[in-house]
Amino acid sequence: MVTKMDDLDRLINRKEQEKPGFATAVEKRKGELLLAARLREARKKLKLTQREVAEKWSLSQQSISKIENAKDDHISLHTINEYARILGYELHFTLKPKRMLN
Repeated sequence: MVTKMDDLDRLINRKEQEKPGFATAVEKRKGELLLAARLREARKKLKLTQREVAEKWSLSQQSISKIENAKDDHISLHTINEYARILGYELHFTLKPKRMLN
């Protein structure tokens, strides 16, 4: 069975071949990218468009797209929390130590 992670790993490997260092950059931003993807999935699960979320929040559709695609390096926790609230979710964080290679 092929999973989304398998697809993602193949995409990352292909991009790494095209542009060395791509995989390292993705790894550095993995948490942000996963959170952005989860926000997008939650919106889609509710059958809302980016435009509809933007209207509820008095933002532009482009702003919602930037959040969902992790295109802005300076999105605050307040912004992420507000997005989750608008979708009817609560935001919870887990802080885990990074696995170290010996």
